This record gives sequence, structure tokens and C-alpha cells, in this order.
Amino acid sequence: MRPIVQNDEIKDEIINDDDGIPLLARCAYEKNLDIETIQRPALRIIDAVSFRKDSAVKQIKENDPLMNHVKDLCDKNDKYQGAIAHRILWKVEEENEFISKQEQIKKQNQIKIKKNFDEKKAVYQYVPGDHHFDLTDQKNSEKFDLMISYYQDDKEICLKIYNRLIESDFYRVLFDKDNLHSSNPKIMAQAVEKSSVILMCFSTKYRNSYACRLEVEYAKKRQRPIIPIKIDHQYDPTGWLEEIIKNEKYIDFSKYEFTAMYAQLIDEIHVVNESINKK
Repeated sequence: MRPIVQNDEIKDEIINDDDGIPLLARCAYEKNLDIETIQRPALRIIDAVSFRKDSAVKQIKENDPLMNHVKDLCDKNDKYQGAIAHRILWKVEEENEFISKQEQIKKQNQIKIKKNFDEKKAVYQYVPGDHHFDLTDQKNSEKFDLMISYYQDDKEICLKIYNRLIESDFYRVLFDKDNLHSSNPKIMAQAVEKSSVILMCFSTKYRNSYACRLEVEYAKKRQRPIIPIKIDHQYDPTGWLEEIIKNEKYIDFSKYEFTAMYAQLIDEIHVVNESINKK
């Protein structure tokens, strides 16, 4: 199972074979097949190939019995396949709709800000002695400077980084303590939208997690700056993760003393923030 879901060549063969995805689909949704040994593994492979090519997403989307099965699993919030089903549905249907909605909200906010800055209207809106101007009307909108993206098994070191950042009382940090992002892509996407910079704490398990991949690839699509943080001394970036990092330098918490690496992380956050402010 693992060689299939992690090997890009095998995934390409499945996608390019006319019977590849249709066969996997039948294995996933036909009720007479064993759930544990056939249905669940088939759905995990479909999840894996959906990350490989747009043509795979198209094939999945056009397979009505499969999509009905995926939506049924989402509705039931299936204990074993629910998270995978939500991820497939997100990539096939929901992600583009969500991004489109976010862009509409962004345009509306820009119009609102421009309107509030209209000097002619400001003259009539001014009240002597009242120097509070709520230009963006974001009283109910929570924003974060940083979001920590991590795999649940790596929580200990990531929580240590989070606590240190919070103790500084300088950063607003989003940290998914309850692992909600992996089970619900919409919650993950909402978190990314609220955050300015992503701290990607990568490891072998992070690399092998499609939930983590979905999160950081969404952040990349939404043009969020990503600061890579290495937390596994036995792992060097490969595959899709290597593509995300490319020539970026990463902060190595796995090899060097925590305080020294934390200082380096703060320096990098300042560099990234300066870059954002120049735009």
C-alpha cells in the first residue's frame, strides 16, 4: 500500500491507464467488497493520485458512482474514511469554489476600504473629539501573524515553538492543537486565509501525510510565505516537499540547540514580514 501511495511513477501509471481510476473507483464503492482490505485501501490510493495531476482530478470528478460514495462518506462522517473522503471532495469540487468566494470577499473589502478613505465623505463623517476610525470593520474577524503547519505526531517540538512565540507577546499564532485541519479541509483553508505567514514544521511523517500536503499546497496557492522548519534529523526534503521548499533555506531544529534556532527563526520571520510590507 505505502509504495503505491508514495511512488509517483506508479501513480502516473494508474492515471494514464484507461482502466486505472475506474477500477480503483469500483473497488472503493462496490458494497460486496471487503471494507478493510479492498474499499479503504482503494480510496486511499484515489486520494494519493488526486494530488498528482489535474487529469486525475478530472477522472475522479466524472465518475458519478465514486463521487456519490465520497459524498456519502462525508455526510456520515465515516470514522475510518471520512477524512480521506473530505479531502477528495475538497480537491475535486470545493477548493476552487472556496477560493473564488475568498477572492470575492477580498474585492468587497478593498471597495469598502477605498470608500472609507474617500476624503470627501470623511469630512461629513467626522465628529469632533472622536478619533476612532474602524475602517475595515473587522471586529468579528480574527487574524494571525503566523500559522504552524505540522504533523500530529510531531506535536511536542511544534508546541514548544508555539509556546515560545506566544510568550514573546509579539505574535498572534494559530496552532491546530486538536488536529482539526486534517479532518476538515475547509477549516484548514479558513486558517490559512486568516494567517500571514506559514511555519512549515517538516519531517518524514509530514512528507508522507496527504493532509499536511493539502495544507501547505493550499498555502502556496494562496501565496502565503512559507518558512520551512526541519524537526526530523533523519529526513531531508524529497518529492513534493522538495518542490515546495526548492532553494529556500530552512531552520534546523533537529540538529542544533533550540534557543539558537529560535533566534534564527525570529530573524527569518522579520525578513519575511519586511518583504510583505514592501508589497
